[in-house]
Amino acid sequence: MLPDLRNAPPRRWSESLGQIRWLPRLIDKTRAALCGNLGNYFFGQSPLDRELLRRLGLRPREFARIVRDAPQDADVLAALQARSPEGVRAARAWSDTLRRRYWFFLFLVDLDDGYLTGGWQLLGVPVRWGSAVLARAIKRLWPSRVVDGL
Repeated sequence: MLPDLRNAPPRRWSESLGQIRWLPRLIDKTRAALCGNLGNYFFGQSPLDRELLRRLGLRPREFARIVRDAPQDADVLAALQARSPEGVRAARAWSDTLRRRYWFFLFLVDLDDGYLTGGWQLLGVPVRWGSAVLARAIKRLWPSRVVDGL
């Protein structure tokens, strides 16, 4: 089933595939971008997407082609491993530092996505509103053309 990120968030940043955190989230965002269901999320503009892709030795358009041609997450991982085993190792090493290096950004991502519960939900409302406004502005000023022409 293809993700529709207009109605629900992608997988949480902490989920991993092949011991690489953020990869399942990036796959969800890529699949959504490919079918026009990205909503307020970024693909091709997110700094953490770009960091992971840099470690993998890929540009966003190359990653989108891999995801387009791989029906399952395991197929994406296999394609990444076949393309660049050293890139997968570098992505794992980056993933191991993700929580420590980007803790505040990840906290905001969790608030925005609704993954934090309890009293945090009240704080999530202005974060989600601000995030939506910012996303629209960024997409207008810097539109992603990653999936165009694939």
